Amino acid sequence: MKIIKGAGGIKLAWTEIIALIMVIFCLGFLAGHFLHGSDEYKGLGEPKEIPTHTYDMSAFKHNKANRVVYKGDDYDYLNVIDVSYVQKDINWDKVAADKIDMAMIRLGYRGYSTGLLNLDEYYEVNTEEAEAAGMKYGVYFFSQAVSVEEAQEEAKFVLKNIKGKKVEGPIAFDMEPIAGADRITNLTVQEKTEIADAFLKVIKKKGYKAMLYGNPSWFKKDVDLRLLTDYPIWLAHYTEKTEWPYLFEMWQYTSTGKVNGISGNVDLSICLVDRR
Repeated sequence: MKIIKGAGGIKLAWTEIIALIMVIFCLGFLAGHFLHGSDEYKGLGEPKEIPTHTYDMSAFKHNKANRVVYKGDDYDYLNVIDVSYVQKDINWDKVAADKIDMAMIRLGYRGYSTGLLNLDEYYEVNTEEAEAAGMKYGVYFFSQAVSVEEAQEEAKFVLKNIKGKKVEGPIAFDMEPIAGADRITNLTVQEKTEIADAFLKVIKKKGYKAMLYGNPSWFKKDVDLRLLTDYPIWLAHYTEKTEWPYLFEMWQYTSTGKVNGISGNVDLSICLVDRR
């Protein structure tokens, strides 16, 4: 580097000063990119063909407890419940003893009127007691995000609140319209698809299974599944035999299930595990 000595001491030539300023600027830009660039949403990818499932639909049966089981040779299954503040106090030891293999616990929600993020009031006790009972569990978040930035905020809220938790199951994104509420009503299909993708990308990047929840109507009319094929589906379809043709990993088949240790109704799902 060229230097100039003068009465005031050592000075840099003006060309070197400009070069140094440019180096400092570039280093600052790169530092900002690495610190914050991971949060940048780069948009939806190219649409892909939605994969269809290969389940033997005749292998889905209702057992004596009126739970759906899978009797095919190609998949094992897990009995799954999902719970929130609605179920109030749960005896998790009794739940585990009643042949429930996994729980999906509501972590929280964004208020549809306030837009604020909130923990489910039973989240902490449910996760602590489920772990104490040896129950495998995942979590889900009820979204009312109206932008990619809000979706990322929700995902980070989830990640913050699972620290120290033994989350072995999926982390699911649940966005639904609410009667009488209008926070997401005016969102386009493109916007809702981007919001779901932005949330799930943050979760997946941290190494968790990021799952998309919805019913057939939501998947057909409200999001473009061709742009969300990176994420397994948790299908909500309350019916004896679902005719949903596309691949789903979990099927929530009733909202009126009965499980020991839980007062009243509880949602029941079956989770398919490929044994091949």
